[in-house]
Amino acid sequence: MKKLLLIALLGFVEAGTGVANAATATGTFNVNITLTSVCQLTAPADVNFAYTSFQVGAATGTGGAFSVQCTNSLPYTMALDQTSVTDNAVNLAYTLGLSAAVGTGTGSAQAFTVTGNMAAAQAGTCATASCTNTAASNKTRTLTITY
Repeated sequence: MKKLLLIALLGFVEAGTGVANAATATGTFNVNITLTSVCQLTAPADVNFAYTSFQVGAATGTGGAFSVQCTNSLPYTMALDQTSVTDNAVNLAYTLGLSAAVGTGTGSAQAFTVTGNMAAAQAGTCATASCTNTAASNKTRTLTITY
């Protein structure tokens, strides 16, 4: 009798609760991204020359380090506004260049250098024992990154 009562009770509980079957629905969607590529430039360090009038060998500029950080795989070019200049304060001619003219972004900062060369045997202009080009109006150069 106990068995019969237990079976009946279980049947009642199951019938009374109305067991429902669970159902689900799904849908898919896209995630759309628009990436604007960019390059960032750290300002180049000054290029410095030490020169003695009529010196025998050319002078090489020091400094000029800078870095470029661009979006991965983004190609870019670098250019200087002028590469041959005669300083209008000390009357010395020099040339500038870049350690590279093109690059491709890696997502990390890439190091480059503005290089400089001053030809030998120039007189220059100086009325004292030593002069600088502090007053020069053409000593500022521009580096442009195009991407």
